[in-house]
Amino acid sequence: MADLLIVGRELPDYETLQAIHREGYRLRIEPSVLASVCGGDAVVLLALDEAAALPRMGHALAGRGIPWIGWNTADDPALMLAAYAAGARMVLPAALRGEVLIQCVQMACGQPAPAHMPHRHGQRRSYRRGEPIDLGDDEVAEVLDGVVAQCMLHSDGSEVLMGLAGPGQLLVGHPDDACCLQLYAHTNTMVFSRRWEDAASTPDFPELLRERIRSLEGWGAMQARQHLDQRILGVLSVLAEQFGRAHPQGTLVDVRVTHAQLASAVGATRSTVTRLLSDMRQRGELASAGAGDGERHILRRWEHMGHTHRHRRALDAAAD
Repeated sequence: MADLLIVGRELPDYETLQAIHREGYRLRIEPSVLASVCGGDAVVLLALDEAAALPRMGHALAGRGIPWIGWNTADDPALMLAAYAAGARMVLPAALRGEVLIQCVQMACGQPAPAHMPHRHGQRRSYRRGEPIDLGDDEVAEVLDGVVAQCMLHSDGSEVLMGLAGPGQLLVGHPDDACCLQLYAHTNTMVFSRRWEDAASTPDFPELLRERIRSLEGWGAMQARQHLDQRILGVLSVLAEQFGRAHPQGTLVDVRVTHAQLASAVGATRSTVTRLLSDMRQRGELASAGAGDGERHILRRWEHMGHTHRHRRALDAAAD
């Protein structure tokens, strides 16, 4: 069994440490990476602190062949990107749970995670906002509650938002290859996972799969539009099909999407997206409601593309 070296100023809570110990991992706590690097079968959990120091730490660990996991104790996006750029296998949010850490350590060691082997009838899994959702190659999951984000990770640590999935939509396990796709809990989320052969035997699976394919293709088509404002409106229209509800000013997209996430989805900078959203509000194409985490976009006019039939019918019924 591997050593788990916990490095940094922060420590996981007692329950998390107990869960790791019960799993059979040998725990070591060190003040710095440079003091703790050693050979052998080990994984490092590094509490992220200063972005500037991460390249040196990542280089030291890579030189010894030691995989490491970043722990973003401040939930700072800049630290997350810096950790991936420095070679982190994955970056975990501040709200760290024992079972999630165990799965990540097993993956870093090249061991199969038990959660990737659901029994025939499937299993429910819950994730907190920001946690990675790892599915096996032969696994498919249905979102029961909350919202899941699918992102593509670049080698420099940046992310591209590839879509959001809500209740009733499918998530598919993906091989560990150059596509670098990752699923995250966009909100607190519950999914029901099972093997492909079990999911395919259920009567509603073909329709769910068709809707998911259409939604992803629609997202890709919107990302390929020529002009940035068209891409933004297109992506918001796809989200309106999934999460839209009637509003006095139009259709409210009832899911939180930050300017930075929109920017990653359409291939622009955050400042450019902020400016274009302001321009579209002035032209009467968009409005907004709420503030902070409660901010939502309102489409005054939007394209009914029909990628998600059930959501479209529900929205049309609410508007009648």
